[in-house]
Amino acid sequence: MSLELPTIPQAGEVFLAIDLTAVTNMTVTETLNLLQNMGYSPTLRYRQSKDGKVFVYALLKHEHVNPEILQNSDYLGEELDALAELIEPPDVITSPRGIASVKTTAKV
Repeated sequence: MSLELPTIPQAGEVFLAIDLTAVTNMTVTETLNLLQNMGYSPTLRYRQSKDGKVFVYALLKHEHVNPEILQNSDYLGEELDALAELIEPPDVITSPRGIASVKTTAKV
């Protein structure tokens, strides 16, 4: 995996990351220390927008799971809730998931 954090994950791919450049209630150092104290081993990743702005993320998880699990579950829900209680604003927490589209066949 490159140092760039993908915007759209592949099917079954899950990321859990914090946009360190947008956390308002603590410094980057404090955020990283908090994450380590919560048991994570954050690695730094970035995204660059089309206008050239760079956003730095703490990548907490990068997993590959069965895409069907992601369609009907609150995968990582408890972890997201725990992070949202401590990190402000909560929308700096991102967890894109590669959910494959479900194709159904109609019976005639």
